[in-house]
Amino acid sequence: MTMTPQPITEHSDTMSDRSPIGTRYADEDGTYTLVAYLIDPHAPRYARPVLVADDDLTNPPSHPYDRIANGDLPLLYPEDVCGLGSETLEVAPDDPEMTAKARAAAVKQYQARPYRDTGEFNRVMAFDDLTTDEELAAFINFAAAELELRQAQQALEKASRTRAEHIARIADLKGSQQAAARTLGVNQSTVSRALRERPELP
Repeated sequence: MTMTPQPITEHSDTMSDRSPIGTRYADEDGTYTLVAYLIDPHAPRYARPVLVADDDLTNPPSHPYDRIANGDLPLLYPEDVCGLGSETLEVAPDDPEMTAKARAAAVKQYQARPYRDTGEFNRVMAFDDLTTDEELAAFINFAAAELELRQAQQALEKASRTRAEHIARIADLKGSQQAAARTLGVNQSTVSRALRERPELP
């Protein structure tokens, strides 16, 4: 499966459209690095390019709406770039230093998982080239398992928060952490943690 650098448009989203990870791009507004592909295991024919703008590496945006949750680095898709100025991102000369910085920063942002309650939660990305059919099939299987795990973790966290709220309520009614722990058959530290984690009332 040979990939060669090719221009990116808003409609560059199939497996056959892929360029090598690390390919550099430019338009009239700036330069970018292709850092990953978003691959949906439920639609394996598609692979959306993920880009990092040089400007965001050197001048991180300060406005919260321009950032993904914790503000480290916006990960851009073709629709975020194409059509704003040029409709096509053209292949640009290599810049190994900027490419390395962009790829490292993108992985760091992705690993931070700051976007649990956004659309990013259901997105799985490949940060290096999948050059054989076997590698691609293995990644798609991984992506399906990854999404299943995220959903299970999210459900567990929600159940844990709900449980803590009820523990805190019982502590209020019993009048002490010790009495609540005795009633529920849990350690007092469990009650204490539930009280600490309870959302503050407005």
